[in-house]
Amino acid sequence: MDLYVQVQKAFSRLENLSQCDLSSQELTSKLLSELDFALHELKIASVELIEQNEEMASSRQKLEAERCRYQELFDFAPDGYLVTDTEGIILDANIAATTLFNLSRSLLMGKPLAIFVRSDEHLIFRTRLLEIKKGIVIQNENWELIMLSGKRTTFPVSITVGKVIASSGGKEELRWLLRDISKRKQLEEELQKADKLESLGVLAGGIAHDLNNFLTVILGNLSLVKRCTKEEPKATKYLQYMEEAVKQTGNLTRQMLTFAKGGQPLTKAVSLYRLIEDDSAFALSGSKTRCELFFTEDLPSVEIDRGQMTQVITNILINADQAMLLGGTIKIHAKELAVTGENSTLPLQIGNYVALTITDEGAGISSQILPKIFDPYFSTKDLGSGLGLTICYAIVKKHGGHISVQSVEGQGTSFTIYLPVSNVQAEKEVHEDILILGEGKVLLMDDEESVRQTANEMLTFLGYDVELAGDGAQAVRLYKEAFLSGRPYDVVITDLTVRGGMGGKVAVSELLIVDPDVKAIVSSGYSADALITDYKNYGFCDVIAKPYRIQELGKVMSSVMQRSRKIK
Repeated sequence: MDLYVQVQKAFSRLENLSQCDLSSQELTSKLLSELDFALHELKIASVELIEQNEEMASSRQKLEAERCRYQELFDFAPDGYLVTDTEGIILDANIAATTLFNLSRSLLMGKPLAIFVRSDEHLIFRTRLLEIKKGIVIQNENWELIMLSGKRTTFPVSITVGKVIASSGGKEELRWLLRDISKRKQLEEELQKADKLESLGVLAGGIAHDLNNFLTVILGNLSLVKRCTKEEPKATKYLQYMEEAVKQTGNLTRQMLTFAKGGQPLTKAVSLYRLIEDDSAFALSGSKTRCELFFTEDLPSVEIDRGQMTQVITNILINADQAMLLGGTIKIHAKELAVTGENSTLPLQIGNYVALTITDEGAGISSQILPKIFDPYFSTKDLGSGLGLTICYAIVKKHGGHISVQSVEGQGTSFTIYLPVSNVQAEKEVHEDILILGEGKVLLMDDEESVRQTANEMLTFLGYDVELAGDGAQAVRLYKEAFLSGRPYDVVITDLTVRGGMGGKVAVSELLIVDPDVKAIVSSGYSADALITDYKNYGFCDVIAKPYRIQELGKVMSSVMQRSRKIK
């Protein structure tokens, strides 16, 4: 009971006693009894008051603990939180928000949020703010905006805004949730680029398949003619020019294949230092531009398709040279990098990579053009297809790597290529153009007659006995007959894709039933199958890509025959 009420009741009872007709002795006794009762009630009220005070103190402590807990949740939330008035003036900010804007809380407080919005999005921001004030938009609806940090760098955010009544003063306030979506935007851009490349893949793959068959015929016959005209240096020189032209055309088909699923790289361990030395000497031949290499010690080999990666590096070096009209220096840095997956903004699998950075001193690329630099058919040059950097992007991606670009107008451009580290060391490269002869019985299957005849001529020149098949079914039949008659083939060479018939993949699976020790080489100018890179898992023992010369054919045949003899 309330202490004040107890006291009032005690006074009331005393007044009633004073008005009673009692003797002094009786009155004294009554007063003493009443005082004793009042004192007892006051003691009870005092105890209750103490308990109430303790409860109030405990409640106050709990409320303070709750306030601190909610303040900590506010401060240490992973996303940025702001409190503003309805005009967008910042009243409070959590730690994540101060990190986003790269400003302290004190510097954010009192500032209009609008000054942290990129200028071209001011109208969107102010329209949204007005709609929120008027209750036109749905509360807690997400929308995106480009914002500015204290250093005036941009970053994209997803915004959620809610309107509440402040606990103090009863004024309306706005609660802003700001989520940095830079990583998401980067991944979306990567997907868009991949979609653009996919649209070119189907067409590129079909054309490259046919073109590589034609080039195999031309290149194979040229290499044969060169062997027949060794005594005529002038003719040999002209034939060499023709052979180089065909090889360059082959490079074009490889670029086309890069857009297609079949353009998978045939990787091996390669020394990046030797690759850069060779490619820079070729790309900058006759130029005023020079290269400076800065490679860390003990740089590991990278797992790449040398031919495809040469396209990437040569393309970037030529672009860099053309950007420096009066010449200059291209600086190339390389270092090992471990991607752990923790807070990594790179779209790479966990593992070890070599980061190769090529930097020029050219005019740079404007911020408007930079996001489109890898788009198909986009070019800043009057001449050219606009596919160069798109091809670079596709090649690096198919290697399990990544390519990025940074540029400042007037200061130059840097391309950084991330390539996976190889588990083995690069072999010493041999550049000698040696023709390796051999002997043995070969079954050759290809659906193009001109390819069959050319490959037949090359194999015969190398010393092999050859029999021809037009598709997989015929090859299986011929192999089975020879195997059962005790005159088996030493090697089978099969084209991977056969229009309207059995291809090499199915043919070899059937040959393995006939002869588990069959030695099969797969040859293809295009495939949408992972078989080209994982040929061993499909029963093949080696691969030769079209177009090929007699030298490459002789080398592969020799390697397979040697392995066959070791097994026997």
